[in-house]
Amino acid sequence: MHYSYKHFGQALEEIITEKQIKLRSLAKKTNLNYSYFSKLKKKSSPPPPKTMKDIAKGLGISPYYFFEYRLHVLEKFLFHNPSLARKVMAYTQKIAAQHQLKVADGKIPFTNSEK
Repeated sequence: MHYSYKHFGQALEEIITEKQIKLRSLAKKTNLNYSYFSKLKKKSSPPPPKTMKDIAKGLGISPYYFFEYRLHVLEKFLFHNPSLARKVMAYTQKIAAQHQLKVADGKIPFTNSEK
């Protein structure tokens, strides 16, 4: 299984194109209005997790394909496991600090990934 790391709208557009699915066909499979998909592709925020699951099912893929769905699952898991959440946060801070030092030392180039 492959995953997308793009925003939901971009990921949705790519998978629809890749699978050559018509929006009306997807709408029938998901019980969503076909015009809703056009809005989702342009919208900056993702739909609710249940809607992402329904869309994924209609596309014949795992909802984990969508980056925002994976984030939702992770957030839910960490919310119910606060001690693990603290460990994850400490680890990410450590990695971020190491990365910043490498950039400051000129060992890796600084790039703006927010393009």
